[in-house]
Amino acid sequence: MNKVFNSITKLFSKFSDQSRKLGKIDLVIIFVFVLFYSMISFKDLGTTSMPQTYFGANNKNVEASIRLTGDKTNVSFVRHFTGPEIGEYEVLISDDGSTYESVGIMKQEAVFSWADFNIGKTFKYIKFVSEQAGSYLGDVQLYDTYGKKLDLKAENDQSAYIVDELDTVPSVISYKNSTYFDEIYFARTAYEYANGMITYEWVHPPLGKLIQSIPIIFLGMNTFSFRLMGNIAGILMIVVMYVFGKTIFKDRKYAIMAASLMTFDCFHFAHTRMGTIDSFLVLFMMLSALFMYKYLIMRNRDSVRKKILYLFLSGLFVGCAIATKWTGMFTGLALAIVFFGHLFYRNRKSVVNRMEKKDIRKIILSCVIFFVFIPIVIYLLSYFLFPNTFPYTVNSFGELFNQTKEMFKYHSQLNDTHPFTSNWYTWPVMYKPVWYYVSYLSGNLKSTIVGIGNPAIWWVGIISTLFMIVSIFGKKMRKQSNLFILTFILCSFLPYLFIGRIMFMYHYFPVLPFLMLGIVAMFKKINESIKTNSLMIFYIGIVIIFFIYFFPIISGSVNSSEYIDSLKWLSSWVF
Repeated sequence: MNKVFNSITKLFSKFSDQSRKLGKIDLVIIFVFVLFYSMISFKDLGTTSMPQTYFGANNKNVEASIRLTGDKTNVSFVRHFTGPEIGEYEVLISDDGSTYESVGIMKQEAVFSWADFNIGKTFKYIKFVSEQAGSYLGDVQLYDTYGKKLDLKAENDQSAYIVDELDTVPSVISYKNSTYFDEIYFARTAYEYANGMITYEWVHPPLGKLIQSIPIIFLGMNTFSFRLMGNIAGILMIVVMYVFGKTIFKDRKYAIMAASLMTFDCFHFAHTRMGTIDSFLVLFMMLSALFMYKYLIMRNRDSVRKKILYLFLSGLFVGCAIATKWTGMFTGLALAIVFFGHLFYRNRKSVVNRMEKKDIRKIILSCVIFFVFIPIVIYLLSYFLFPNTFPYTVNSFGELFNQTKEMFKYHSQLNDTHPFTSNWYTWPVMYKPVWYYVSYLSGNLKSTIVGIGNPAIWWVGIISTLFMIVSIFGKKMRKQSNLFILTFILCSFLPYLFIGRIMFMYHYFPVLPFLMLGIVAMFKKINESIKTNSLMIFYIGIVIIFFIYFFPIISGSVNSSEYIDSLKWLSSWVF
């Protein structure tokens, strides 16, 4: 075992290159990370086979009728699919197609999801009668007492929509073929953007949902398409982390460590595979911070054009972050602090000649455009190009103002209850992970997805943050990179102190990339002190082991209840 560990240590040391530039070896390493993570993240991401047409009930008491093609049969249950709007249907059965008997109300619980309605009756004809206007019923499949699918035929053209795609009916209902957690809001809205409909989710700006809608336009509405862009964003985060690590620490081995932490963080894996918009928010925040850091490390004599390019890209991506979620403004705050802090420090420490003063004026003027004008334009375009939002159709500045006012009112007054809400100061210790999904199966088995972090990252991240704070008070430890990382950690986290609405642990997601960079910085200091990489490699190994250990509850894979229960390290962990 020691020989293997020593071999890994020596191999890891060979990767050291003391350079910020990306070379061929770096590109190969990035490719390996992307390939590996893509293999595990795309596996069972979702299905491309879901109903695309729906029976729409424009009014109450609209009927969809079908019949069994053979003789009347004892039907155990009906599996039904809900379209972009939920509703209720009275279910009626008949032997002769003339006299019908009600067997109950079939309630649709979630959009773009499969569900079962138990019947346990013998009949030949069945019809579904809408209880209210505006609901959508996708395909329905009847099963006999043995769980065998029965052949069905529509009674009229109007009813054909609920039996025209029976090949999409799944043998098992799961997250693979149905929405879960906040997908019922974001995936639905992405579908509505793709189809030019009035959008349902309006309490966040449109950009993230617009990105989410792109695969829906080309691949149709299914779990794979509305999760695709988020998963790609999760993959790109690993690439950005590698580049960030190489840029900050000037060493390939630390770039590998940074990318490894993102690759093997449990929360990153679980949350980016879900069809919500946080993946885009965090990716844009990371890119904005990366390009700002690239600007900060440039020397006085470096090209002002290149400096302005980095600032442009930083402003562009922070604009995209804000147009995805308002919390992107936390990154804007961090960017302003590090930019003006750097400007003040540079002018205080050096004599600035006339040419440099001219360049500084250009840079400041550019920043007004890049960090004020461009984000405003991105924000406006995300609304004005696709104005169909609720409660206002946003095609004027006045309507956008009203929409913004309603959004602020919603977030500032949200006092709803939820079993997995948590206080901001509990997030670093993962006191209450968010339970996204569960399906109970026979034989004491279940499939579950939990928004939980890798303990080796999240808990060590607390120590690394303390290390960052201590480092700014010691001259030997004080570095621009440490100040930069700490600024982004605090600006992404502390503003929640002033937010009164209910919150969840996933609001900590934007802190994670900088928390990971803080961990790398701490281990870099340790390596320099003990003159070996062995402790860092041992730590990465622990991170990977914990990822494997928790993988069943972040991937939705089927496992025994006993194993899942063994992962509940804290009494507050409910899943």
